[in-house]
Amino acid sequence: MKAGEEVELAAALPDPYGHGFVRSENPLQRTVEKWQRQEELRMKVGTFARRRVLLLLRLLLGLSVAIVALVSVLFPETAPPNPGYVILFWLGPLTLCILPPLLAGEAMWQSIQARISLREIDDDAIGGKLSLRSQPGMDRILEGLTDVRRHNSVNALLAFSAVFLLGLGTVIAEDSLVWNLSFLVAMTLGFAHTFHSYFTTDAVRQQGDKMPCLVHHAPTHHPTQLGSILGELIVLHLDPDLYLEWLEWLNEFRKSILPGYDKDQSWERVLYILHLHANDELNDEKAMLELTEFIRPDALNDILLDESSKFNWRSLQRLLEHARVWQPSAFRLLERLQLDLLSGSPMLLRSPWRMDVALDSECEEGTGHLFIALNNQSFKSTVARIQVVCPGGEPVVRDHRFELQPCPPPRHSVQLNASGEDDALDWVPRYLQKGIVLWLGVAWSGKLQGERYVQVILRDDEGVVIESRVLRTVVKNRNVSHYRHKNKKLEQARAWSSKPLPKTHL
Repeated sequence: MKAGEEVELAAALPDPYGHGFVRSENPLQRTVEKWQRQEELRMKVGTFARRRVLLLLRLLLGLSVAIVALVSVLFPETAPPNPGYVILFWLGPLTLCILPPLLAGEAMWQSIQARISLREIDDDAIGGKLSLRSQPGMDRILEGLTDVRRHNSVNALLAFSAVFLLGLGTVIAEDSLVWNLSFLVAMTLGFAHTFHSYFTTDAVRQQGDKMPCLVHHAPTHHPTQLGSILGELIVLHLDPDLYLEWLEWLNEFRKSILPGYDKDQSWERVLYILHLHANDELNDEKAMLELTEFIRPDALNDILLDESSKFNWRSLQRLLEHARVWQPSAFRLLERLQLDLLSGSPMLLRSPWRMDVALDSECEEGTGHLFIALNNQSFKSTVARIQVVCPGGEPVVRDHRFELQPCPPPRHSVQLNASGEDDALDWVPRYLQKGIVLWLGVAWSGKLQGERYVQVILRDDEGVVIESRVLRTVVKNRNVSHYRHKNKKLEQARAWSSKPLPKTHL
């Protein structure tokens, strides 16, 4: 066949894609569109599902069915006369409090699956193509999302079954075995739904979060020595997907720093200022003035005061509080350092060394976290050794050797913030940067419970003891109240994201 005949034949063939039909062959675009749809659905339905009225209705739904079923068995004349009454009184509440969490959980699962696919095929993403599934901690996140879907499905099954059996009892002959059995099973399922709703309320409250994977993530590993307390704690508690977005934001933050300022120390100072602002130790005006000392005023709005940005003033405060929930001991070190600077304690002003230690007051399932902050307050670099002794624990003894930069203390107590002179906002990041902060895990056998002690010994390079501290903790089994208490604090941390941004007058 000649070339001309081939062209004529192709032109004569029918077009399977007629007018108005457009086929997208771009898998990246399709995945982006799917992720956007699921994210929009997740936020709308999830925000609706976590309303207090609906959470209360969710608790009362099963209880009301159980009470009506019980009363119907005891006093048959009070039983609903027909299924219409059951549909009238329970169909609406059933739809309002059961379907939204179910839809939100499914949308969240579809959204994270689409997000994982995007990271695997998007060449232009930060860090290029990346397999999120293989990142540390991602298996915990996926398991947490699976648990949410499972809880929602069980809750819906219990609710629909209880209401269905209650309605079924209204069409069966009164006082028969099947009649009594229908109401009794409805009562049992109603009480089961109430208890299940109570213990899974935290999972519903997690819906509609702008950082949906954050609450399901916990650091699986961490460095022994931290470069800073606030900056690294935040990063270590970010979920793998959020961490990639944070890298992009951090690049923009570094560009906003005025020339002559250390970028790492500036980042730590920003977090410290936001920490003080969250604790009402700095008002909006003072916090703004401190930030403009090292951040370009024209970039401040884009970096910290953009409501559409995932990382801004309030979301960073949320991340700080989120990290505090997981590692409260680290924040105790920070607050004691601030107190020493403000009070001009003798340990700070006169001692050649400053060592501070903090250990979790309770170690769940035999594991805890020990934080050690050490500063060389002389005028020359010095080698020091830290020995940690954990009787009955693993490991029993650990030794760490460091060469510390000089960090001479202030001559007297300093103010929290003072214009034109060094203040705590200058000294705290300086101490954290020039010193060392150790994050060590301590562990005991699961069979051991009760009071346990850890000793921290500071020695010079020749082995002479400079200082020794003994810390007390309580080893106990993990229980349901521990999880509920932590979830409550995580929910309080999340509330910072919903607060309005400070008003700037720059």
